[in-house]
Amino acid sequence: MFLDPRIVIMFGANVLLLYLNMLVNSALSGWSLYLILLGPMIVLPAIFLRHRSYMICTLLTGLWVDAALPSHFGLITCGFITAGAFIFQIRFRFRAEHNYHPILLAHSCNFFCIALLTIATGLSRFNVIDFWIQVFATSLVSHAVLLIVAPWFFDLQRLLFELCRLETEPEDFPIL
Repeated sequence: MFLDPRIVIMFGANVLLLYLNMLVNSALSGWSLYLILLGPMIVLPAIFLRHRSYMICTLLTGLWVDAALPSHFGLITCGFITAGAFIFQIRFRFRAEHNYHPILLAHSCNFFCIALLTIATGLSRFNVIDFWIQVFATSLVSHAVLLIVAPWFFDLQRLLFELCRLETEPEDFPIL
């Protein structure tokens, strides 16, 4: 096929995760706590799909997140493409049939997204201690919640693959 039909499932799951993340963020806004759960959105497309399909899924997800978050437009899209390309290049080193490696990749991608958003706020805020307390609290809460959300999210995507009778194994992996 020209494009993998799993793109629709992965993009839909990413939209669901972003929607739930924004619902929780609106409920936590009174406490000045925010969740950034962007890491799991790019892990399985980079591991499971071929280059063209993964790039389309990552680009659509990045544009969707950029439209929803109050950041510079294109920041998350470029970050997703960069992190996804790195994962895509070394994807043969990870075992995708279980959740251990994808969860570690989700945490590293989430840390990358938090660092990207922190740097994008501007150098003028780097000398303010309250800014760093907010970044530390956001990182701590986000990664604690990601321990619960990432396995659920990856299992949801795999379940949707099985329900739609699509391939649940990554493509182009070498046969050992």
